Amino acid sequence: MKKNIILYSTLGLTIIISVIVYIQNKQGTIKKELKDFAFEDTSLVNKIFLANKSNQTILLEKVGPSKWIVNKKYTARLDAIKNLLDAIASIQVKSPVPKSAVENVTKLLATRSTKVEIYSENKLVKTYYVGEPTQDNLGTYMILEKSSVPFIVHKPGFNGYLTVRYFVNEIEWRDVSLFMANISQLHSVSVEYPEQIENSFQIIRKSAGKYELQNLNNKPYPYTDTFLLKETVISILKAKADRWLTDKVQEKIDSLKNIKPIAIITIKTINGDKQELKLYKKYIIKNISEKEKSTELNPDVMYGLLNYKELTYCQYFTFDPLLLKISDFSTSK
Repeated sequence: MKKNIILYSTLGLTIIISVIVYIQNKQGTIKKELKDFAFEDTSLVNKIFLANKSNQTILLEKVGPSKWIVNKKYTARLDAIKNLLDAIASIQVKSPVPKSAVENVTKLLATRSTKVEIYSENKLVKTYYVGEPTQDNLGTYMILEKSSVPFIVHKPGFNGYLTVRYFVNEIEWRDVSLFMANISQLHSVSVEYPEQIENSFQIIRKSAGKYELQNLNNKPYPYTDTFLLKETVISILKAKADRWLTDKVQEKIDSLKNIKPIAIITIKTINGDKQELKLYKKYIIKNISEKEKSTELNPDVMYGLLNYKELTYCQYFTFDPLLLKISDFSTSK
C-alpha cells in the first residue's frame, strides 16, 4: 500500500512537470522577434513618430538633454514624454491573445490602432501598433510590424493599460508653460493692473539673487520681504496654463480687445525679448428660459492671452498668489 502511494505520487508529480514543460514549450514556439516590443535604452531614443487611422500624427524630437518638441512647433510636456519613454522601455508580453479572439483583435488593430515608430540616434529601431485595452483594463493589445501575431502587453507593476500614453492630440502634447525664459536670462518681471495702477509693480533682476522693486514709473519702492520678492519672480517664470484653446481662438481674442484685463504680466529678458500675458475674466452663460439668458463669473478659470495671439485658460488657484500688490512686499505696509 505504501509502495503504491509513493508510486502514484511520483507519477502525479511527473505528469504535472510534463504539463508545465509542454505549456512552456508551446509558448516558446512563438519567435522572440514577434513579441519583442521593448526598447530598453531610452537614453538613445531621439525621435518618436505616432500616427492613428484618422491621419492624426505626432512627431516628437529630442532637442536637448531634457527638451523635446512636438511637430516642430511646440515644446513637449516632459511628464508625457517621461510616461511614453517609460512604456517604451518596460513593456512586456503578458500573454498571447486567446485563439478565439485573435481574428477580432487583429481586425481591430488594423482599423483602430496607433502606429509607433521609435528612432535611436536617428535610426528606426522599433515599429509596432498600439490598440485598445483589454476588457479588464489591465492589458493592451499590440502587434509588431510585419507580424500576424497580436499580444496582450503590459508594464509589470503597473495596474492599467498603456493606450493613453500613445495619444496623438497635438495640443495635449504641448507644454503648458507660459513663459519661455529661465532665471539666468531674466531682466525684469512686471505685473500691471489697468484698473488699479497704484498696485502695479515691476521687479528688476540686478544680478544673481539680487533684485530691485519698482513701481511702473521706474521709481524704486522700499521692500522688506526679500523672500516673497524672489519667490514671486520664480513662480511667475514657472506659471502654467490650465490648457491651450484651439476652437474659435481669433473670434474670442477679438471679443476681448475692448475689455480691460484683470492684469498684465510682462517678462523681459537680457536679450531684449518680451513676453506678455493678459488675464481676463471669463463668464458662464446660463439659459434662464428660451428667450432669456444670464451670465455669471467663472470662479475657477480666466482667459489668458499670450503674446497677442494664443489663448489659454488660466486657473485662479495658480495666479492668485502671483497677483500681489506692490505694498505686499513691505511688512511695514
